[in-house]
Amino acid sequence: MGDTLWAGRILRIDLTTGRIREQPTSDYGFAIGGRGIGQWILFREVQPGTDPFDPDNVLVLGTGPLTGTLAPASARLTVDTKNVLTGGVCASNAGGHFAPELKYAGYDAVVITGQSPRPVYLWISDGKAELRDAADLWGLDTWQTERMLRSRLGDPDVRVALIGPAGENRVRGASVMVDRARAAGRGGAGAVLGSKRLKAIAVRGTGDLAPADGEAFREEVERCNRKLLASETVQIYRLGGTMRLAGAGGPDGTFPQGVRNDQDSFWPLEKSRKLWEPALQEAYEVRRLGCFNCPISCSHYYAVREGPYAGSAGEGFEINSANAFGSNLDIDYPPAIIEMHNYCSRMGLDVDMAGTCLAFAFEAYQRGDLSRPEANGLELTWGNHQAAVELLRAIVERKGIGDVLAEGVKRASESLGRGSQAYALHVKGADLNEPSMRLMKAWALGVTLSTHGGGHLDGSPHPSAWGGHEDLALELFGNPRPGAAGDYANQARTLIWHENYKAVVDMLGICYYTSMWPDAVSLSADDYAAMLSAGTGHPYTGEQLMRQGQRLHNLQKAFNTLHTGNSRKDDRPPRRMEEPVQSGPHRGERLDPAMWEGMLDEYYRAQGWDVATGWQTEAGLRELGLEEAIPRLRAIRRLG
Repeated sequence: MGDTLWAGRILRIDLTTGRIREQPTSDYGFAIGGRGIGQWILFREVQPGTDPFDPDNVLVLGTGPLTGTLAPASARLTVDTKNVLTGGVCASNAGGHFAPELKYAGYDAVVITGQSPRPVYLWISDGKAELRDAADLWGLDTWQTERMLRSRLGDPDVRVALIGPAGENRVRGASVMVDRARAAGRGGAGAVLGSKRLKAIAVRGTGDLAPADGEAFREEVERCNRKLLASETVQIYRLGGTMRLAGAGGPDGTFPQGVRNDQDSFWPLEKSRKLWEPALQEAYEVRRLGCFNCPISCSHYYAVREGPYAGSAGEGFEINSANAFGSNLDIDYPPAIIEMHNYCSRMGLDVDMAGTCLAFAFEAYQRGDLSRPEANGLELTWGNHQAAVELLRAIVERKGIGDVLAEGVKRASESLGRGSQAYALHVKGADLNEPSMRLMKAWALGVTLSTHGGGHLDGSPHPSAWGGHEDLALELFGNPRPGAAGDYANQARTLIWHENYKAVVDMLGICYYTSMWPDAVSLSADDYAAMLSAGTGHPYTGEQLMRQGQRLHNLQKAFNTLHTGNSRKDDRPPRRMEEPVQSGPHRGERLDPAMWEGMLDEYYRAQGWDVATGWQTEAGLRELGLEEAIPRLRAIRRLG
């Protein structure tokens, strides 16, 4: 590429042969970086019919051009591979300090193929890479492994991306972990590394990234930082992280929460207030932490000092953990929830998948579909935190019913039978920890249509971001109330804009919390383009970046169509979301099936996709410059 914001090289590792080689990043210059490069490599190199655990599957760890620079929150690592739960795209993402270190060591991305005959780790140091034996690391948790590698390599500043026992055991929700608590969680990338017997990637770099115009770049960074810190939402994040904004029902306890496997969406205040951020801060918070160059520092470090979980301490506790291990299991004992969160970090397990599987098992027990002997002798009654902790261990160790649940709720329900598919909460196989779906219809549409499966960080609009900014919303989306609770109509443009915009953020290597997603006055595509232009010496506009985001989203859609055959019939939420909320201020809210079909019609038309099938059209792919996908889709008759 020739630009100093890029390291200029992609590292390729064939674990089967042990061959290590380099490739110029400029080969993928059209993809910008991060998720863009990773997804293009997947599309070109992973053939339909490849099992995610096959040696032929590819896993890419990538950085963006702004990663590791002075740009705010420029810490993000993308992890792209074939999704072990859905069979489609895995496009996961983690913060911390690994991604900047990888660039300082001389690489924009690492591409991993093949399968090692024995456990190994990859050591990268200032332009050099080698595979080393990891036999004595296999079986250790992520915290133990990080400590051992830093000691072995003689440098406390080594950064490590790695898997724990969950990945080694191919638990389908296994994460790639960074800095003890930063998880590339969705899609089972940790299980893919486990299948390849790659325990860790350790990296140390001392190189520099020099912007093309240093003064102009610093000016743009300073301007963006001022804009970011003027955001009220960012100040809330700085004060109490995401938990302060919407965790445990939010400030007044009315924000939707998953309760007892989403049988309800309201948790009584006497329970939810125990998990609201101010209460956790007073009782458990030790300090706040942030990722590389982050002006927000939204991460909590909690420590339990007494009781049966005394000594459990770690960071990264967010809304997802509070919902997964709190309200959705009807557990209102914070020490147990903190311990389950920390256990997932140590084992390398996605909290969304873990919590969804636990809640499914608890409901099966409630309904009599799972007996106590079948449940490893555990009494899976709502609120039983001791049983939840033990069942979580059984999932990681694949013991008894834990072995069934380790496959994810879709496969677990198919194995259990007894009508349990009716309350197995997933989208296309991806476990679902999304309590807002009944109330916020556009949010639900984004979760359901997400190309990487069952998550809101691929396009779901944040309705609170646009309060007071109705004129801007009307200009961007033709809707002054984008994503508003209860609204079905006129949401397609909003969702598509957010899909494209999130793709931009991931290509650049920036944290989503700096963006307009949580607050309309935060950084726009034009702001990102200004930093990128000053840093690279090439002119970019926000419109150009958004076009690239649209292209990337459609590339991922094409991959999913090729590899899964999913169509309109699969673009539906779990049936449970059609059941009304049972209590609280949102009682009666549900997803109406007929209205949902109208949302799909509107969305497909706005995308230029075929309304009957939900597939892309040849004309639409050509218009986006994705001609490469056309013959492959045409050959299997999956063009609209």
